[in-house]
Amino acid sequence: MKIIWLPLLSAVGTMALLYWIGNIYNISLFRFSFVLNEPLKNGLIFNANIAILPFALGLLVGFIVERTVKVRNN
Repeated sequence: MKIIWLPLLSAVGTMALLYWIGNIYNISLFRFSFVLNEPLKNGLIFNANIAILPFALGLLVGFIVERTVKVRNN
């Protein structure tokens, strides 16, 4: 059971930490922003800017943790 949860929690935790750092220090490579504009005739307009780098680094950390757990169990 530890094999499943530990990599998942480390990946999600890394992503959340990097997005948090990006929003606090205004680093565009790690930033998540969502802006809701005024409704127009054509519908509601919104703007979402989501950085991919924290997602990729989180997946990388999850992969490394998974391999480390598998090696230590065998």
